[in-house]
Amino acid sequence: MKILFKFPTICLVFFLLSSCSNDESNTNNITSTDEYYVKYQIKGIGIYNYFSNFSVQTDQRNQSFSGYQYNSWSQTYGPVKKGFVASVSVQGNVTAEIYVSKNNGPLALKASKSSATTSVTYTINF
Repeated sequence: MKILFKFPTICLVFFLLSSCSNDESNTNNITSTDEYYVKYQIKGIGIYNYFSNFSVQTDQRNQSFSGYQYNSWSQTYGPVKKGFVASVSVQGNVTAEIYVSKNNGPLALKASKSSATTSVTYTINF
């Protein structure tokens, strides 16, 4: 009689443990569908606050701009996936910033640098 009572209990415990592992795999699938948007912002600083040559990494390719003088420039690209390497390179006395938004949330500043020749990189890892 004791053996018959233990068998259903063992089966119930096994069923509950196997159900937990299925939930964890569903959670991993949800996070893999996260979408991110990257906003680049470049602002000239100092007396001669303009710049003309810069490039940014987009969801499609590296995009370069040259020939025009800018006081400031910003653009948002996406969607991109986790692991995307956002980068901006610019010549001129500027501040370059990288903002990231996850799943249409607010943009958050992730990287910033000010100098005469600026290169900023950020890998999306959240």
